[in-house]
Amino acid sequence: MVKLDRTGPTITDVRANPNPAAVNTPITLTASLADPGVGTSGVASASYTIDGGAPVPMSAQAGSAFNQPTVAVTASLAPFAAAGVHTICVSGADVAGNASAPGCLLLAVYDPSAGFVTGGGWIDSPAGACRLTAACQGAIGRANFGFVAKYQQGANVPTGQTEFQFQAGSFNFHSTDYQWLVISGAKAQYKGTINGAGSYTFMLTATDGSLPGGGGVDKFRIKITDSAGNVVYDNQMGASDTADPTTAIGGGNIIIHSS
Repeated sequence: MVKLDRTGPTITDVRANPNPAAVNTPITLTASLADPGVGTSGVASASYTIDGGAPVPMSAQAGSAFNQPTVAVTASLAPFAAAGVHTICVSGADVAGNASAPGCLLLAVYDPSAGFVTGGGWIDSPAGACRLTAACQGAIGRANFGFVAKYQQGANVPTGQTEFQFQAGSFNFHSTDYQWLVISGAKAQYKGTINGAGSYTFMLTATDGSLPGGGGVDKFRIKITDSAGNVVYDNQMGASDTADPTTAIGGGNIIIHSS
């Protein structure tokens, strides 16, 4: 009995180089596809999308080819003229017409001359925001924050400090270093690492309500994940990493400074 191929390709090792990328910098996107299903028919095609837009075909890398069980693909992305955080997804199909699930990454495009961001104050941490410990899971109340993130002149990696304290959940994190900073209008977002009892990654998103498009209210979000990718804190649980913050600060201020 002949078994039909009903399984789409799998996608791994999706990378953008460079990432983060400065504005007006060409970017190379690469990925690996494999067609592991019974009755394997070979990977027929691959494409990418930017922020859910129209798919753009990708090419096989040198030394690789389509219609084989595995293929390495590549594409050249046009430089981005403005700072922003973009979702890049790679998809593929095999000869039998089975589609893959997308493999995605976040591409941070920054402008080192766009200014810097500072903030200090507090938010009301909602129920379920903290998952670090069992005791923390049910905690609610005030969470304090303070941060500064900026590019020093000529640098391609931002510097600064971020502190986040949620006393009711015995939750206290201090940044170790930053990876990238993107400022676009009234919104600032940056990613960094935290070393405490283990290694953690955080992404902070903030809105300066006083700027055009800021809506008149300063807003704050911090998402912290452990080394396994598990979310240990997020005051906007379930939202995409590129979503605008929705939590208004209870006191203090967030300021995006011009350079």
